Amino acid sequence: MDWGHAPTGSNKGAVTIEGVGTSPIAVEVDIFKPAQPSRASVKGFVETSGYVSIEAEHYSRKVDAGQVTWQPIPDYGRTLSAMSIFPVTANSVLPPAKSPVLEYQLYLFDSGSVEVESILSPTLNFQPGRGLRYAMSFDAELPQVIDALAHNMPSDWETSVKDSVRKVRSKHVLAAPGVHTLKFWMVDPGIVLEKLVVDFGGVKPSYLGPPESFHR
Repeated sequence: MDWGHAPTGSNKGAVTIEGVGTSPIAVEVDIFKPAQPSRASVKGFVETSGYVSIEAEHYSRKVDAGQVTWQPIPDYGRTLSAMSIFPVTANSVLPPAKSPVLEYQLYLFDSGSVEVESILSPTLNFQPGRGLRYAMSFDAELPQVIDALAHNMPSDWETSVKDSVRKVRSKHVLAAPGVHTLKFWMVDPGIVLEKLVVDFGGVKPSYLGPPESFHR
């Protein structure tokens, strides 16, 4: 793609494929060249094709709570690594009060309803009387507490063992496009986060999920 000559905004083009003894075939190509931000000025992750895919260790900011911290687990998981809370004996806490948080800066071209898929290690519910919780929020909204094991039927466990991950979705609403901060909060220790996928409806089915989005 010659981006210097590509028109600004959303456009469609075509590439013609031609071979010996065959009729030419025109393949439609969708092109999106935003007016802003520029590649050089953007910070954090940038939405492409209706989603943002984020490796957990590539946070923009990490806020600890005393000795309770998010720490990386190198080479753990299906694609890069993971983040988890240490010490593993930390007490549960309801955010935002004294809850360690991972923050991811995003630049989004879409707004409105969005789902965030948290790709987690398939940890068991070792907490007596409940599942295993974390919290999610955008910007200054009240964190949404989510039980990763709310659906823990035998079929759910079979899928998490087969895939070596547990995928949990939360729903949010964003008033406008532009710069946003996605926040992943600790509630219970034992949560192991591998990847986050912010989905406006553009994610296509795949085993490992979409590759990580462009970020600086």
